[in-house]
Amino acid sequence: MIKQRAFLKPLQNNRGMLTAEFIFSLVLCAGLCIVLFSLNFTLSMAEVAQYIAFSSARAHAAGHVDSEKQEQLAREKFNDLINNPVLKPIFNSAEGGWFKLTDLEVRGGGASGRSFNDEYKTTENRMPQVGVRFNFKARILNMKVPFLGATSEEPDAGFNAKVTGLLIREPTQKECRELQIRQRYTAILELDSRYKVLGASGASKYQPMEDNGC
Repeated sequence: MIKQRAFLKPLQNNRGMLTAEFIFSLVLCAGLCIVLFSLNFTLSMAEVAQYIAFSSARAHAAGHVDSEKQEQLAREKFNDLINNPVLKPIFNSAEGGWFKLTDLEVRGGGASGRSFNDEYKTTENRMPQVGVRFNFKARILNMKVPFLGATSEEPDAGFNAKVTGLLIREPTQKECRELQIRQRYTAILELDSRYKVLGASGASKYQPMEDNGC
């Protein structure tokens, strides 16, 4: 009986349990705060990524010499923004950034025929789905929270989303000249032989009335 009482006596001592519960709750709350901070910061950076998509699409939409030059301007604008001294540490994963913007796609339709119509279908096909799109990867959401576990089964996969900026592209100078000279101007000359008297010099003498040839 003496040995049994000696064994049961420590179990009746509850001193220190509140400290253990406080430590457990503190670690759990800290983990939840980290998750909420990561989620809020990700949503904020998603807005920044959306601005990058809009700014790149706006650079692509402006009229230029040809569609290749428009696409080049979009890529240059995208690279300028992600390499900005303020944004580069955040969006550059090579430097341990929390986010990563990759796989930039620029589709302007036109002669190339490349657009986002298949991905973003509309009720009317008259509105071309052109612009830019890239992959937004939130590496900050890959974490292991104490007592809660990991947020992803594959830490390297991460959380990905497509960020898209769609703006109707202005016609290029090359496209306008081909439309005006090869189609409209030539069609007018073919309407009547009298028109060829003034237009006998041919399409090479066509003078565009607008700055982009349209």
